[in-house]
Amino acid sequence: MTGDGSTAGTRIELFARSTLPEVASRRRDQVAGRLEQLAADGHVTDVTVETWERKVPLSENHDELTRYDRFRTWADETGVSLDPFFDTRTCYSMETGDRGEWLVLPALCLAVYRDGELDAVYPHSTNDGSRSVLDCLNAIEAAPGRVARPVESEAPERTDLVELSD
Repeated sequence: MTGDGSTAGTRIELFARSTLPEVASRRRDQVAGRLEQLAADGHVTDVTVETWERKVPLSENHDELTRYDRFRTWADETGVSLDPFFDTRTCYSMETGDRGEWLVLPALCLAVYRDGELDAVYPHSTNDGSRSVLDCLNAIEAAPGRVARPVESEAPERTDLVELSD
């Protein structure tokens, strides 16, 4: 996609686990600070920070599962993978005493939306490696007025930068 470099319509959501060790909490705060600076500098129009659980049972309705389904659809359509950052495991529930399949969520995740549509999710994996939350932030900072878009799985380049408006 090409455009005039406008940031109109681009927003980023940062998801962080509701409980994090101290080191990860500091990283979350650093990422949130960088996102706020990107918004202040006009690279994106809006930034939100939300919390999610470390893991949720697949057998129940949770906002995290709805988001994961949306993220997984994006990954499938883009030719990338959310593995190993999002994982399903058999876990024990302290509340029910039962074992079940649970979705384990990454400590930090970025969802980049453009004109209301999900445009990218970080972290994710491609055929040639993984792309982190920091990779996304670095790409946005390196290309003012642009948003980092994931590499298609067959592409040899590390990132493909896409301008923010058509």
